[in-house]
Amino acid sequence: MTARGLEEFLCPFPHQTTCRVIDWVKEEVQRQSGNTVSEAGKRSLLNTLHYLFESQNSGLAQAALESVETLSFRGMTLTPIDCAVLSHVIGLCDTIKHLDLGNCHIQCEGIQRLGPGLHKCQDLRLGENDVGDSGVKLVSAALRNPECKIQKLELWGVGLTDSGAEDLASALSTNPSLTELNLSYNKLGDSGVKLVSAALRNPECKIQTLWLIRVGLTDSGAEDLASALSTNPSLTDLSLGSNSLTDQSVPALRRLILTLRSLEWIWLEGNLFSETGENELRSLRGVRPGLRVWI
Repeated sequence: MTARGLEEFLCPFPHQTTCRVIDWVKEEVQRQSGNTVSEAGKRSLLNTLHYLFESQNSGLAQAALESVETLSFRGMTLTPIDCAVLSHVIGLCDTIKHLDLGNCHIQCEGIQRLGPGLHKCQDLRLGENDVGDSGVKLVSAALRNPECKIQKLELWGVGLTDSGAEDLASALSTNPSLTELNLSYNKLGDSGVKLVSAALRNPECKIQTLWLIRVGLTDSGAEDLASALSTNPSLTDLSLGSNSLTDQSVPALRRLILTLRSLEWIWLEGNLFSETGENELRSLRGVRPGLRVWI
């Protein structure tokens, strides 16, 4: 379609020339997608994706991206228009498995533009973007999509609060694809953590790794957390570092560790345990051989 448009101003293109142009575009996209360490490399790739979007030639875009599995723009500022271009590209291709948009200064409007394609990515990294509760709600919609393929979801430091946790928890409870979730550095508090952890009670939820570092968890929420997680047969890794847990939480954590036989490691570093509390938790290594307890 793009070639035919140009032929109105130029002479007709031989088929061989068209094929060479397509091959060149494919090579450029492949080269650029593997060279996104520098800001210049990321900008070059994004510009090419804009060209593909503007061509409105879905066949060309699919051919150019057929072997691309990873798109990484971490640390680069993306506008809502950039997000719309990425959504268009992802929507056309089934090969893109890893999308890293961490620290891209994306806000709720950007997530809204990205929304239609998010469910197709297996590894979705959106950490350090100020999307807030409303933006996380849009991500939750992707988790509810019956065709959702997301296995790893990074939402750390995105401005999520306990007010937005309910919608996310609802989506988590019925999502069978997600196995790793990072909600660290959000202001969830005990109530938000309770909602998220309760979602893991649902047999449909298959989360194996849960990161809840510095989310405002206190002793008041530890009991609810331990009770909810102890019934999940999938959870293997749990990070609760840099919260406000004290020795009062040790009994609940002990029950969790002894009850949840699938648990392989638990990270508790940066909390407020006394030396006695730390030693009691470390002693569980002898009861559960192979268990790693980090304090």
